[in-house]
Amino acid sequence: MNKRYVGPIVYLVLVSLTTTLAFSFSIAERDVSWINEIEDWIKEENWIPDSEYEPLMMDSFFLFENGEEQFFRLNSHQEFWPYIEGLVNDVDRRIDYISREFLDEILAKDKVMAYLLRMPIDFGLFNEYGIAYFILEDKLDMNLEGTIIIFDTKGRLGVWEITNWFL
Repeated sequence: MNKRYVGPIVYLVLVSLTTTLAFSFSIAERDVSWINEIEDWIKEENWIPDSEYEPLMMDSFFLFENGEEQFFRLNSHQEFWPYIEGLVNDVDRRIDYISREFLDEILAKDKVMAYLLRMPIDFGLFNEYGIAYFILEDKLDMNLEGTIIIFDTKGRLGVWEITNWFL
């Protein structure tokens, strides 16, 4: 083989591989398997519903459903929090940015769990507190079920999803 063809061949192989990976990622399905896990934990007897709200209480969450807001405080089941924070760390594709008004509409109609957490470094907030909104049911029919809404470093609301493209 002539040595002058090695460079262009390697280049073509790398471009082809990169294109294939990018295409695979772009068509990867949204992983919504975590919704059942959260729903099961919410149904368990480990929560004290309608607790008195305490700001920055890390062992609690809000559940929005049909325009009603309910505050839950953890009674037990400590492995729930690492699981929730792991979901935020697993988001790998941003769908879009939304306005605060659209988030209010989502909270008024859809079933959403809101959790106060320390944001991962990937979001540029170095352990600052933020809220992640986990859309458990999309009643607006906007294809948002299984997405997670997170504030980014510029104060925008990013809609993220977890894909199964690594599987």
